[in-house]
Amino acid sequence: MSDVVTVVIRGLEVFGRHGVFAAEQELGQRFIVDVELVLLSCPGVTSDALADTVDYGTLSADIAEIVAGPSRQLLEYLAGAIADRALGESYAHRVTVEVRKPHVALPYTLTETAVRLERTREMTYWLGIGSNLGDRFAHLQGIVDAVRDAGVEIDALSPIYDTAPREITDQPSFLNAALRVRTTKTPREMLTIAKGVERQLGRTGGGVRFGPRPADCDILVWDGGHWEDAHLEIPHPRMLERRFVLVPLCDVAPGATDATGRLLTDVLGALHPEEQPVNLWPDGELG
Repeated sequence: MSDVVTVVIRGLEVFGRHGVFAAEQELGQRFIVDVELVLLSCPGVTSDALADTVDYGTLSADIAEIVAGPSRQLLEYLAGAIADRALGESYAHRVTVEVRKPHVALPYTLTETAVRLERTREMTYWLGIGSNLGDRFAHLQGIVDAVRDAGVEIDALSPIYDTAPREITDQPSFLNAALRVRTTKTPREMLTIAKGVERQLGRTGGGVRFGPRPADCDILVWDGGHWEDAHLEIPHPRMLERRFVLVPLCDVAPGATDATGRLLTDVLGALHPEEQPVNLWPDGELG
């Protein structure tokens, strides 16, 4: 079962001073706002806790403050400011904002004018990629290319590192790197892309856990904090134990912290390089 929760604020009336004409800004009038905020997830469905959803009372108050605030010429601008506030909610995914103006300075008879704006939240993810079978470098570049082809924008690429295998040590060494990407895709959609990329590069199910593989693409962290469902947990649950993950991740996530507020660079510094060798690979870089 997969829930899609939409928080709705309808018919919020606020006095404001918005319009192109000076008289509109001087005299002001009533504005009516509708907001529909689609959530990425809503733990509140089962927890019954306000912290696990969007507090529509607080959101309504903030929207009212925007409308009652400084005068703007365009309803489009006002709608954009409201959308930005709504998408600032940690569970927010997509928002529709409608701002209606009942009294219009036009020489026609009409009920009202309105602007409807739809906006989807853009999120940042950090991905860890690796390969230890076949042409390892070609596989890493293939992962990067396939992620781009899926419509995900790549912001930053780490250097490539040659790393010792973990858990099962009797296998070839890995090449590992990390990507910082931006997209409107949800965590579930990003997981689908990551697993599809692995299959595209020749990885099939049923292999030995932690064993050799032509392609590995994992979601390490994202800017939405904690995420957990039946198929995905973010941050990656074993990330903090692995130098082959943290070394490239720190290259593309400077200043990042773990759930307790520790810098990832400090977490990395506590892991022994001799026990988990990670060496810069000098024979190419991703592009």
